[in-house]
Parts: sequence; structure tokens; C-alpha cells
Amino acid sequence: METVLDRLRVGGFDPTVRWWEFAGFGSLIVIALVMRLWDVGVRAMHHDESLHALYSWNLFNDLNYQHNPMMHGPFQFEANAAIFFILGDSDVTARLLYVVMGTALVAMPFLLRKRIGRLGAIFTAAALTFSPTLLYFSRFARNDILMAVWAFGLVISMWRYLDEGKNRYLYFSAALMALALGTKESAYLVIATLGLFLALQVGAPTLSRLLRPVEIEGVSPPVAVGRVAKTLWGSYSQGFDLAIISRPTAYLLLLVTLTLPLWSAFAAIFQDTLLWSWTNLVLAAPEGNPIIGSPIGGGKVIAFLIIVALGGLGGLAGYRWNWGIWWRCALIFWIIWILLYTTFGTNFFPGIRSGVWNSLGYWVVQQGEARGGQPWYYYFVITPVYEYLPLIVGVIAGVFYFRKRDHFSLFLVYWPTVTFALYTIASEKMPWLLVNITLPLIVLSGKFMADIVERIEWRSLTRNGGLLVIAAVPIFVLLLWQLAFFEPTQRNVINIVLPLALAVVLLGMAASGFYVARRMGQQAFGAVALVGLVAMLAVLTVRTGWIASYQNGDTPVEMIVYTQTSPDITRLLDTIEATGAGDTIPLTIDQTSGFTWPWAWYLRNETNVNFPSYSGSSVVSDPGAPIVVVHSQNQDAADEGLRGIYTKGERIRHRWWFPESTYRNLTPTKFVKAIFDRESWRRTMDYWLNREGVSDRLGSEDSYVYFQQGFQQNFSEQP
Repeated sequence: METVLDRLRVGGFDPTVRWWEFAGFGSLIVIALVMRLWDVGVRAMHHDESLHALYSWNLFNDLNYQHNPMMHGPFQFEANAAIFFILGDSDVTARLLYVVMGTALVAMPFLLRKRIGRLGAIFTAAALTFSPTLLYFSRFARNDILMAVWAFGLVISMWRYLDEGKNRYLYFSAALMALALGTKESAYLVIATLGLFLALQVGAPTLSRLLRPVEIEGVSPPVAVGRVAKTLWGSYSQGFDLAIISRPTAYLLLLVTLTLPLWSAFAAIFQDTLLWSWTNLVLAAPEGNPIIGSPIGGGKVIAFLIIVALGGLGGLAGYRWNWGIWWRCALIFWIIWILLYTTFGTNFFPGIRSGVWNSLGYWVVQQGEARGGQPWYYYFVITPVYEYLPLIVGVIAGVFYFRKRDHFSLFLVYWPTVTFALYTIASEKMPWLLVNITLPLIVLSGKFMADIVERIEWRSLTRNGGLLVIAAVPIFVLLLWQLAFFEPTQRNVINIVLPLALAVVLLGMAASGFYVARRMGQQAFGAVALVGLVAMLAVLTVRTGWIASYQNGDTPVEMIVYTQTSPDITRLLDTIEATGAGDTIPLTIDQTSGFTWPWAWYLRNETNVNFPSYSGSSVVSDPGAPIVVVHSQNQDAADEGLRGIYTKGERIRHRWWFPESTYRNLTPTKFVKAIFDRESWRRTMDYWLNREGVSDRLGSEDSYVYFQQGFQQNFSEQP
């Protein structure tokens, strides 16, 4: 009698978990959790983190939350509020959701091991654990790491369904799509990426099969189009049976039909074109309106009709497809989505209206703003700084798998390629969006390295010198590095002999490598050399992640640290808490240029805090508080108005940022010139390896803190 395990072994995969898989995944999960929790509350709260944390705290306190697309979906606020309810509110618990989800991401390759292999799953999990980008943003209160979990979950569910055909994976996918759309609008890009892959996979064969009997030879174009349309409509009107249509087609129908009404606001892209501008109807309100991205006036009627039409079309397609399956998926999807956007029914109709239209409409409008103002090549610059390991291996794997051309391998190449292209095309470019590019690169490179390692005949390596190649590759790269950037401080025999000796050693190693390659075979030699290179880059990756997360976590010598709150703020906060200011003692903080954040989060429990918005002439001589924090543009007025009553203002950096002039305005001419300029290479390598050359050019926006004469405080005494 056939058992469950026998059925699962179809395709040559034994689902039984080996002891080393348990040990590998268990160890990596523990390591990932410890790395993400370690000192997670020490770094100063970023502007966005404090905003997300405070709105979550407001919901926790008084159920006061309404969806605002500027802050993306409601999921993180509701989940954080639940954490605050259980564990209390602090900087640590404000980041705990992201720590947990970043750790969960490490465990997820286990669910895809049938496709990427047991060893591939371990390699992928290890890369997810130590990835500098994923580590940093697993300790950061933004929703990008949450989206990585939902996106990977959708990929896993899709391939499990394509392999096994079980309806439960459709239900899982419905839930994951609802969670993704309730988390961040990048969910639309994820759904579109998966949908396009399936459409390419099923579109050509399906159209070829349906149109094969259509006679169009010798007829006019209108007649030919009519016959094609009639055939397609006839096929659609007959309905679909889940038992006979292909699994990729079924999954594509699920992606499209469930989410179709939520794409309605995409119609706003035609708002300023000749197709629509003549109507004078606004489908998505531009900047300067109370609710950006919402329809105005008669545009509301059009928006409603679009939503109803697309919802009806999706429902009709689901009915024609397989009603018994589709309505269950729709129920799961819409229950989760409605609960999230209505904050579990406390904000029902406004929440639904905002989620259905404004969620996407806001970001359609924002594409014209191009927030961040980064150049189009931004991800070409930042990806090699942090994710050089999966990038290098991924490019090699892309060439290898593109030639192999099985569906899953092609998907692994397609996923990072299309994702990279989409985020490059999108006008808003931020370092946290690198999370979306890193994930598919890691999955691709993890499977590829497993395929390489499993093909190596390890027992024969000791006979033909293969093991020495693994060790020799890092040594060769290190010596080549030393020779390329050798710069003598003075002319003497040593400084002449040393580079010559390095050159001789390198030539000798190259000759030895050529000899070993002839003995082993070029493919075997290349595989072993790649293992050595990856081992070296893996060590550097761990170092890069450690420095970015634990040494420079709030210091913008890192490109990944974007307009970060300065440690000066937490130092001043310690002084404020020690004096009792904000509670029993009044505290005044100038909110010019958004300087309310992150103070609003840090001082959330204080009742004696005033946030005036000063201008140069409105700083009064006695604000009525012993501690006054003023924006730097109001310093002169503050020095004049507070003179004699307060101490001299002490400069503190409120927020600071990476000197983006180092990579902006790059042209093809400058790029080519830099390739052949040794000094440019030196500066680039100094930054890449040690983050040198930028610390003296960091930008900042500052405050000045004033203490009332005689007020006891120790801020000046702190380092």
C-alpha cells in the first residue's frame, strides 16, 4: 500500500529530514536570533523607526490608528501594538517584530529544499543569516524585512503548488498576499513579478493551442482579429476546470483574480496624459492636497466604477475558473485584508476606502517625487558594497542556469534580474529597498553553490592537488591585492625587491594553477577555485555585516545608514531623563524641519514637553523650560533671546547622512576614466574594505541645546 512518504518521494526527493539538516538549521536559527537581538536597543532610533513605533504605541494605548499610505500598510503597527501589550514598550520591543521575522526568514529555505536541495537550503539559510543587508534591516523598525518573509513565502507556496498541486498552497498564497498587501505597496511588485513569470510560462503554449484551429490565412486583418477574439472568448465562456488546466495557469489566475480590484488606482498613471487630462477629473490627488493619492470630486465616481468593474471581473473569472476553490481563497484573502485595513473593525469604511484606492494611489503620485533623489545606477553602487558575495556568485549562476533552461532554474535567474530592474526603474531608491534585491540573489547563489559542491569529487582532490587550490585562491587574491596597491614610502632595496618577489610568487602560483587545472580538468578546477573564492568572500561578508550593524549602526560612513539620528540625541536623552525634564520639569524642543522625531517617541510618556515651531524671530527670551533645544537655523535668534538666562548653546547633530557626492553625477566618461586610474581604485577599495575616506565629509542637520543658568545637568561632562 502506498504511504504518504512514498507519494512525497515522487521526483526522487526523500522528505525525511536528516540529522545534519536539523543541526544546520537549528544552529543557524539560534545564531540568527542572537545576532539580531544583540544590542538591538542601543542604536539611536531612526526618524522612520520612531514614527512607526509611536503610531504603534498610540494604537496600543487608545486604539487610535487609521491607515496612512505614507507609512505603508497597517500590519506592522497592529503587530507592534500587540507586542507592546504583551512585553511593554521600549526601543527593544519596538524592533522585536523585525528581529523575529528576520530570524524566521532564515528558517524558510527548509520549505523549499525539494527544489534547491538539502545542501542548497543550508547554504541559502547561512547566507540569509549573515547577509549584511538582511542583518541590518532585521534590527531596524521598517517593514522591508517583513516583505522579504511574505515574498519568500509566496515563492515557496507557488513552487510547492506547482510541484504537488495541493489546494492548501493556494490558501497559503491567499493569506500571504493579504499580509503582503497589508504591509507595504512593494507587494504589487512581488505579485507582478510572479505573475509575469507564470504568464510567460503558460501564455505562449496556451495561445498556440487555442489558436491552432483558427483559420486566418487569406482574410482581412479585421476578420482575423475577430476570429481570434471569438475563439478566446469561447474558451473563456466555457469555464475552467482546475483538474484539466495547468498548475501554472491556475496559480496565475489566483494571483490576478484575488488582487484585481486593488490595482484600480493604477489607472491614475493616465491622469496627466492625453488619454485622461481632457476630462479634468482627478483620480489621485497630487502633493499639497489633504489626502495625497485619493480621487477628488467626479474622480470618486470613476474610481468607484473602476473598483467595481475590476472586482466583478475578478470574481467572474474566479467563478469560471473553479468556484469551489476560488471562493475559499477569496474569503481567506479578504478577511485578512479587511481586518488589517480596518484595524480589526474599529475603522471600517475609511480603512477599506483608504486601502483599496489610496494605498496604491499615494505611491503612484510619489513616483513623480522621486524621494531620495538617487541616480538611476544607485543599486549598481550599493549592492557590491554589501552583497558582493551573492552578486558575484549570482552572475555566474545566471549564466550557468540560463544555459540549463529548466523552469525552476530559469525562475531563479528571472527573479533577481526582474527585481533589480524594477527597483532600478522605480523613481524612489533607498538602502532598505536593497532587501528586496538581496533575497532572490541569495536563493539563486545558495542553490548554485550547492550544485557546485555536490559535483566535486572530494575524495580525488587530495590526489591531484584540489584541496590546495581552495586554500591558494584566497592567498592569491591577497597577494595580488598587496601588489596592486603597493606604495613604497621611500626608495630602498626592500621596497624594490618586495614587489618583484610578490610578482614572482603570483606567477608561480598561476603556473601551478594551470598545471593543476590540466590534471583535474577545467570544470573541476573552476568549481574548486570558486569554492575557495566564496569561502574568502564569506569571511569578508561576516566582517561587513558585523561592522555595519554593531560598530557603525548609527554612523553614516555606511551607505546603508540613511539620514540616521545621531548618537548625540541619545546622549542628550540620558541627560534629560537624569534631570526629570519633560515630567516634573518643563522641556522645550523646536520642531523645525521635523525635529519632533524621534523626540516624540523618546518622550512619549512625558507630559511636560512643548514642541513649538520657532522661526528666526520667535525664540522668546524665557521659554519657561530649563532645557531648550533649538534648530540650528534659529541659533542666532536663540543666542540673542536666551543670553544671560541660559548657558551658551551646545551644538548637537540631530540627524546625519552619508556624503552622496562620492557617487552622484557619475558619467560614462568618468567611469571609464576611473577604471584606469589607480588612485580611484585605491579610494574605492579603502572604502569598500575599511569605510575610509568619507568620515570627514558626513552631512548633518543640527540642533543647539541651552540649559538655564544654575540648572544641574552633566551633558557637557559626557564624551
